[in-house]
Amino acid sequence: MPTLKRGLLCGLFVLSIVLSGCSSKSDDAAAAHRSLGNEAARKGDWATAATEYGLSAQANPKDRKIWELKANAHMKLGQLQEAAESLKKPAEFTSDPAAKAEIYRLIAAMYLDQKQFDEAEKAFSEALKYNPKDEDSLSWLGEIASARGGARSMTDRPDPILLMKAVGYYDKVIALNPENLFAYVNKRIALTKYVLVEEEEKTQAQKLVVLERKDAAKVAAAQTRVTQASARIDGYNKEIESLSKKIKELVAAQKAKKQSGG
Repeated sequence: MPTLKRGLLCGLFVLSIVLSGCSSKSDDAAAAHRSLGNEAARKGDWATAATEYGLSAQANPKDRKIWELKANAHMKLGQLQEAAESLKKPAEFTSDPAAKAEIYRLIAAMYLDQKQFDEAEKAFSEALKYNPKDEDSLSWLGEIASARGGARSMTDRPDPILLMKAVGYYDKVIALNPENLFAYVNKRIALTKYVLVEEEEKTQAQKLVVLERKDAAKVAAAQTRVTQASARIDGYNKEIESLSKKIKELVAAQKAKKQSGG
């Protein structure tokens, strides 16, 4: 599972705990409003905090930390859109693609934490515009598509389009990092669910062979569907077997590395 959510959210949400260390040492407007925002936040007055942090950000818009403090205040108020806009603002003041991608990953992490997967998906996709090789964003996009495709539930019906979308993202992660264990594991989960689609196709075609037994042409067409579905199932099962083998190799390698102190 990607570690993005744990790492980025820790950086954002502990801010409210350490606000006492954010006091200003200067008398400029930005520092003054930030100090007022900190004071309001300590009292749990997040509406005032958001206002004061906003005024501080207006005075010094290039200060990324103040935008994050403002975003945190909005989140405390349940104002996710305002929080996202605040987190996004520093992207306007940098031309570094990696920095822009990091900003959108932070926004995506916020939405993930609130289980707003549509918005998280948009933010991760935006991060990829700036860094197409971002493993975290690709992995999470795969996870979102996989979950929506039914791969994370025994009872949900498989969605073939979403499952193949997930597989595509995992393949991109593997191409970037052939040692990414979780990409192989998650791809196997998605493919295993997808096999159910082909098995259902095969079952339906087999039923038609019986139901249309008086029509030779329809029987032949149904039998072709059975044969094709069987071939696809065999192919996917071989790929799943290959993934299992690779997973076993990577786990063994990690275990050996750990034992050797590497």
